[in-house]
Parts: sequence; structure tokens; C-alpha cells
Amino acid sequence: MRVLVLTTAASWTLSVRLLITLGAELAARGDIVTVACLSRSAVERAVEVTFPRLPVRGIAGLGAFARIRSARGIVAALRPDAVLVQSEADTLLAAMATGRRGGVVRRWAVGEDAPDRHPAARTWRTRLAGSRTRLTSWGRDPIAVSWPGPASRHVRAEERSSEERSSEERSSEAMPTALWIVPPAEHDERTAVALRAAARLVGRHPSLRIVLLGELAALQSTRVHAASLGLTAFVQVAPIDTLLLADNIDAAAVWVTADGDDGAIATIAAMQRGIPVVVPAALACSSMVASRITGFVMPDADIPTVVAELARLLSDRHEYEAMGEAARSRATRLHGWPQFVDDAAEVLSRASGSRVASAAIPPTLTSV
Repeated sequence: MRVLVLTTAASWTLSVRLLITLGAELAARGDIVTVACLSRSAVERAVEVTFPRLPVRGIAGLGAFARIRSARGIVAALRPDAVLVQSEADTLLAAMATGRRGGVVRRWAVGEDAPDRHPAARTWRTRLAGSRTRLTSWGRDPIAVSWPGPASRHVRAEERSSEERSSEERSSEAMPTALWIVPPAEHDERTAVALRAAARLVGRHPSLRIVLLGELAALQSTRVHAASLGLTAFVQVAPIDTLLLADNIDAAAVWVTADGDDGAIATIAAMQRGIPVVVPAALACSSMVASRITGFVMPDADIPTVVAELARLLSDRHEYEAMGEAARSRATRLHGWPQFVDDAAEVLSRASGSRVASAAIPPTLTSV
């Protein structure tokens, strides 16, 4: 199947990374995948560096009509069976460029179609896109999100070593003494709550380290707030890739305050690595966490409860390992990367209108 992954995003966000990584996985499984993004953009540079074998076409022009002309040229040259996008603006651009020559699949970001918002499907852009091409929605219900887990060889080695160790050896190991926090780009009240809880935990566990994940410049307000709570000596800053790309992480828990795809991907990545996750109940990704089984779903501003839960977790190696194993199992079962890619291949095949054979869709045996 010929697939065009199209995005006009200006920056290399986690949502864009997920879309391009999915395209690269489909290509690795045998589909013909090309990325179309803004010419000379940060996304184009990142794709060329991260996925050097993935063909990239630049969308030229500053205005809407110029981009439509450019995208039409790309579609005419590549003749994709389906185009994969994940924003309303890109959906319309893909529809205007593709027309009836193929289908367009829009992946919905986690929490994008929240109940308290005007349904995006009713906007004029989406209606116009639906009138121009075969438009398929993916990820509204249920959500469509995942992330490639640690390398299989490392996971298998870890599982073998875990089985070989006795319960006495595991219980004698020191507990990780770090709380990782994944905040949004702009400091908000949920992140402030996490910092206040961390300040209380430091009083009980003076060796606790607090790691803020993200870009240093974007976290300046969060660091200032941490300093006002007396946490300067305990706070470190690390890139989000420290969580997303590492095989193992030294954290007692990952507290996610970012919403949308950012929060969902961070939650999945932590669970894949067997780390309990703390998620505010108001976040769209809170349904991913089974409270007190794979982590903690925190009611709004209920600091004493979550501090007590984390303090107990920090002092109980057995509970930490049980919760981490439950988190890893839940992430594999509900948000596994292979199944996510299979689902994408299936929905792209349906959108093409011809049930195009895809190497990404495993064959099934039928009786004669």
C-alpha cells in the first residue's frame, strides 16, 4: 500500500513524532511510505535525521492556496492509496490535494474531542474535507495512541534476570529515589500541585530527586515555582527522550501533568518500563491508569492522599515491583505498539476504498 503521511506542523512535537514513527514502522513492514511536511521546517530536518531512509517531500508556499497546489503536486507524483494526518487543517489540505483518488485518515489526538468542546466533526473544514474525499476518523473512541517500547532484546533479558533473582534479593535492592514529573509547555496548576506534593515528600525522604522532563527554556516558570518551595537543590531537568528512548529508568514514579498526546505518550512510556504513574483525574489520559494497581489517579488538589500513597510506595519494594509489573502488563495489553500499527494499517486500507493488500496487516488462515 502507498501511504502519504502529511503534516504542516511547525515543530517536532510528540504528536508529530508519533505520526512519523508510525509511518516509519509501516515502511519497515513493507508499505511504501512518504512524509510530506513544510519545506525547510524543523519537522523536515528532524525526519531526515531521525528516519534517514524515509522519503520526504517538502510542501512549499506560505498561504493556503499555495500549499494546496504544492500538496496536489506531491499527490499526483506519488499517487498514494491513503493519506494519514492528525489535525483539522491538515485534513482539509489532504482532502483538497487527494480528492477521490484516495482516502484520508485523520488520527485524533488524545482528548482533542473533549465533551465540553464543540464537536470538531461539525466544523466547516471537516465538512468540506468530507465532501472532497473519503474521510475516515481514527482515535475518537477508543483513543488511538501508543509508543514503541524498550528494545525487545532488553525486555527479554530483563525478564530473565527478574525470574532468576529470588524474592529476597529483590527486596534487598534499594528503592529508586527519584520522582519524575512530565509537565506541559506552560506552567499550570496541576504542575504546581505536583511540586507541592514533591516538597512534602522531600520532608519524609531527604534523598528524593525531582526530575522535570522537557526543554529547559520551557520549564523556566516551573523551576521558579520549585525554587519558591525550597526545592532548588532537589530539582534536575532532563529531556523527554530520557523517558521515551531509555530501556530502563531510575524512577519510583512518573507524575504526568501534561495533557493530550504528550501526557498519554509519557504515561504509556513509563508503564512500558514498569514505573507507576500518577495522573490527575481531569486529564484525558487518566483512563490509562488503573488507580492503586498500575499507579494513582489523583483527584483534583488532593495532595495529602497522593503524598501518603507515594511515601508508602517509596518504602515498600514489594508494592513498587507489583505495581510496576501491573503497569507493564496493562500497557502491553491495551496500548501495545504492534497492535497500534496493525490498527493503523487496517484503517488506512479501509480508507483507500479498495482494501489494498498491506504487508503491515498479518495474514489470517481461512478454512476452505
